[in-house]
Amino acid sequence: MAFLEVVVVTSLALWLIYKWLTIHDDEFKKRNIPYEKPYPVVGNFGKAMMNKESGQKTILEFYKRNKRHKIVGFFDFRNPVYFINEPEMIKKICIKDFDHFPNHTPFINVDDDPLLAGILTIMKDQRWKDMRSILTPVFTAVKMRNMFPLMNECFSECMKNLKTKFSNGSCELEMKQFMTKLSNDIIASTAFGISINSHEDPNNQFYNVGQSVTNFRGIQMLKVMISNVAPWILKYLGIKIFDQEQTDYFMHLVIDAMKYREKNNIVRPDMIHLLLEAKKESAQYWSDEEIVAQCFVFFFAAFENNANLICAASHELMSNPDIQERLYEECLEIKKELRDQPLNYDIANKMKYMDMVLKETLRKWSIGPITDRVCSKDYKIKDEFGNFAFEFKVGDRVWFPISGLHMDERHFENPEEFIPERFSDDNKRNIKPFTYLPFGAGPRSCIGNRYALMQAKAMLYYLVVNCKLERSENTVKDVFNDMRGFNITPRGGFWIRFVVRN
Repeated sequence: MAFLEVVVVTSLALWLIYKWLTIHDDEFKKRNIPYEKPYPVVGNFGKAMMNKESGQKTILEFYKRNKRHKIVGFFDFRNPVYFINEPEMIKKICIKDFDHFPNHTPFINVDDDPLLAGILTIMKDQRWKDMRSILTPVFTAVKMRNMFPLMNECFSECMKNLKTKFSNGSCELEMKQFMTKLSNDIIASTAFGISINSHEDPNNQFYNVGQSVTNFRGIQMLKVMISNVAPWILKYLGIKIFDQEQTDYFMHLVIDAMKYREKNNIVRPDMIHLLLEAKKESAQYWSDEEIVAQCFVFFFAAFENNANLICAASHELMSNPDIQERLYEECLEIKKELRDQPLNYDIANKMKYMDMVLKETLRKWSIGPITDRVCSKDYKIKDEFGNFAFEFKVGDRVWFPISGLHMDERHFENPEEFIPERFSDDNKRNIKPFTYLPFGAGPRSCIGNRYALMQAKAMLYYLVVNCKLERSENTVKDVFNDMRGFNITPRGGFWIRFVVRN
């Protein structure tokens, strides 16, 4: 009898767990939206979770199979989301009817973490609107111009370290690791107000803590997945996405720096100074967590992404010598104009071909493969011909498949080819609106796009004007298919041979 009871209870428990895991599986069927059958727990991310392909490839291939549909259902783990494949619909949701979709879906549960809840991309409704209006002036051209010398110091140290690696006029380098150190040092300087040289001291605390925060693999990835699927499990176990020691480190770093600067009247053109100014001018109260959160967000938005952008652009320049040569010629002109002075913000923005190269890199590589919104009030959407298409309900999640749109031959001819001329003054006006979304769209678009492009333009300038980028024996042949999981770095790395220019 006892054995039979155990069997019954166990079976009932397993059945309840199964029903809970699959409770949303008929969501799209009930609402007459095409979809692909999900795997339990991982949804349509099965191959990425089993390490058979990257999450980016999963999204791109899903788009290719379903691009004939204007709206198609996708399962983000156990959560149903609506892929919006039609550019005109994206425009309506992101801009025209933004008040129906004003928020992102938090990528992690932040109910019990005031620091993470204070991150701009996670904030909602009026609280987000207030913070966005306060932070927007922080990223103006004037502020970026003032911040550029801080970046230049990091570029100088980076290039100095690169030159020590040359033997007989060349060296092989795994770019991701090298650029991650640069990205770390720039964030340390421009966001947290401290000077670090991770090339000389790769074991510094800031670099180690920063890497642990952005390392969404292994246990960290498991916690993120549980946070999405069943946040109550983490709450019950008292587990947070980030260890308290990590968040405490950044809290003390920023708060102590702010107190010291206010007491000693120190001015430094970095994020802490800009936040101090914004806080003084704001009529609203800012908590310490909210202030630190705006510095902390650089790790999620800039640490990996900025390094990936430079790596991807370098890989394309290496693979396309004619494009690299044309960019080199432009960099030489800039070098002559500078007359041995360091690059500055205004001169960097004069490099038209550099801008075209980076825009094409962002198209082909789509560093952020999707962006999202969540419906805040019921909304009936029409297609580009004015016909009723679908009614969204409060809480519905929508995704815009950036990588799919960027690689769609209907929008970009020969999308697999790297063609910077797509973004020339004559050609860019022919790009269909809302098919190119490297930084998102509308009021919720990336606030730090100037910061990211400024860093990438400058670093590529210094690399190309000093070195020729060539393939090495370790260069991965098919980078895209060598990626795995939720990481756009190939397993074999971004290996490039740097040859000193005469």
